[in-house]
Amino acid sequence: MKNPNSISRKKRPFILKKLPDYFSKGISTVKIGMCQVYTKEWAFEENIKRTLQAIDLASEQGAEIAVTPECVFHGYPVDDTNGKSASFRKKLYSMAEPADGEHLLLFKEKAKERSIYILVGFVEKGEGGLIYNAAALIAPDGQFVYVYRKVHCRHFENINYQGYFTPGSNFYSADLQFRGVQCKVGTLICFDREIPESLRCMRALGAELVLCPLATDTTDISMIRKEADNEMITKAGSASNELFVVVVNHAGRFNGGSFITGPKGELFCQMTDDPGVLTYDLPVGIIAEKFHREPLGWMGWGYRRPEIYKKYI
Repeated sequence: MKNPNSISRKKRPFILKKLPDYFSKGISTVKIGMCQVYTKEWAFEENIKRTLQAIDLASEQGAEIAVTPECVFHGYPVDDTNGKSASFRKKLYSMAEPADGEHLLLFKEKAKERSIYILVGFVEKGEGGLIYNAAALIAPDGQFVYVYRKVHCRHFENINYQGYFTPGSNFYSADLQFRGVQCKVGTLICFDREIPESLRCMRALGAELVLCPLATDTTDISMIRKEADNEMITKAGSASNELFVVVVNHAGRFNGGSFITGPKGELFCQMTDDPGVLTYDLPVGIIAEKFHREPLGWMGWGYRRPEIYKKYI
């Protein structure tokens, strides 16, 4: 089969050889647009402009869904004062906006203009003055599918410790209709994927594809490493729950390395540290056909005994 994947840059990202049984005739695919946007701290308007341009490019390359980095609007700056900086708090809160805010409206309009699904990371201004690390999934008709609030926040993010974000309380998965297939899609954000229960909940919701905006430094997960870094954990989570995970990072502010893992823990592709857009034909049809079709599951999904586990958690 001719390689259907493309990149906007001359320097091509590392891409693993496709597995023949995954890309055999008749397996339905969804073209993912990984928008590895170059961001700067607090450069709100510039970051948004580059993100919209990346979505345009993804659409031109045939993407059916474009995924952006975590908190892409403000570039995900980090407060190194352990939550003691009043100016950092004021600046972050000033950049937060509700889901119906003016900048989210730009992305709703872009989704309609390009007839594309968009997952965009932003700082959400919620109820009672609380703010959330959020990601909005927008449909091609410009309407929200859902707005996900990051459930697991590390101490430097979490308002209960040294941070400013209130952790979310819900996971979501939705049936999305693409050109060639209907696929159930869920969302996590960064650290969520390192907590095993997150992808477990995605599987329980029937997700076949999980989109994960990121803001952290990555490593080349094609290499064998001694430590269990978060890329390795993502591969393990993909395998144990038999689904795809698409992870999209910042370039510039962080070191890129966006990647996709598959239902056997495979690495499908990983970008370099350069900004750019990688579109990738993902064989999502294999999940229903080869993995979730069996109620018991190869990885033991149907053998679980939740009534036992709940005694220990």
